Amino acid sequence: MKIYKTMSKNKAALIWLVTGMSLVTLLIFPEQCRTGGTNGVFLCIQVLIPSLFPFMVLSSFIVCSGLSSKVPSWAGSLTQVIFGLPKDSFAVIILSLIGGYPVGAKGINSLYKEGRISAKQAERMAMFCVASGPGFLVTYTGCSMLGSKQTGYILLVSQVLTFIALGVIARFAVQKEVESEEKVNGNIHKRTGNALVVSVSEAIRACGFMCALVVLFGAVCEIYLYITEGVPTLRFITAVLEITNGIKFLAEGYSVVLISAMCGFGGICVHFQIFTMLGEIRISKVKFYIFRVAGGLLNALFTCILLRIFPQTQGVFSTVNKTQPAFNKGITGCVFLIICCVVFLASIKSANIKPRKSR
Repeated sequence: MKIYKTMSKNKAALIWLVTGMSLVTLLIFPEQCRTGGTNGVFLCIQVLIPSLFPFMVLSSFIVCSGLSSKVPSWAGSLTQVIFGLPKDSFAVIILSLIGGYPVGAKGINSLYKEGRISAKQAERMAMFCVASGPGFLVTYTGCSMLGSKQTGYILLVSQVLTFIALGVIARFAVQKEVESEEKVNGNIHKRTGNALVVSVSEAIRACGFMCALVVLFGAVCEIYLYITEGVPTLRFITAVLEITNGIKFLAEGYSVVLISAMCGFGGICVHFQIFTMLGEIRISKVKFYIFRVAGGLLNALFTCILLRIFPQTQGVFSTVNKTQPAFNKGITGCVFLIICCVVFLASIKSANIKPRKSR
């Protein structure tokens, strides 16, 4: 059924209002929109795609090739005891913890499509398989933004503890399957070569959605920063919108505990990426945001405790103004990568088209 046939008048009016306001905003602040979008593009080129794309391919490949069902018995038992999930989810859980925010959702979608987990199990995993990778916390946030590797490790340990705590909570907070629900049956595993090709093509598509959202929220953040230029205390809102750029502004004067809370929350841009990569898996948005707020609070709590145990004597804000990576380099490589991706997708599509029979 078409969406316009089921949409209520109030909802349609609200969407029209938001769309109209967005259009007016773009017309009033075209320069800020262009700058923010440009920064988003280079952020995707130099940070997100190089760091997340390999993990996305790996998470899909582990599921498609059948490796997810070949984990050691102790690992499967650990997953079942702590999270109440089948052993096939062990590899995706680990990858979501070390790969980056959207990697977990990509792996969950692959598990669900391959029939390795049920819809309710996928929903439970989506509640806690949301984490930034060690590279983001230690290298970017700790070393580059805060000037302290030790603080980065504290943020990382806090995230691991929060990840486990939310996984245990999700086991009991999200309704389990009823007895009459259809059992999970795994599909026949693809051959290694085919599994790799499918995994790469899915990862390319997922990265496309992810980068589009980052560019969009980059423009929104730039406009917001321009509007609140005279009120620097409101700049922490950028972390609520988009976490990567938000951390840069939080590091200019906010506490490490607040930075940890924002890392646990993830940012609305990350949330939209997760919703997109979950595909057909339906989750409760209310529960999801309750878990995200809980993740931020737990992250802040663990960070506060660890900072008391391991106090940081070094001024963590002393290196904020260090030279950031130049975003104007590597354009040639980016163009070449995009061309390769387009050619690859075209070849995949052509290979799936069956020739018509001659009449």
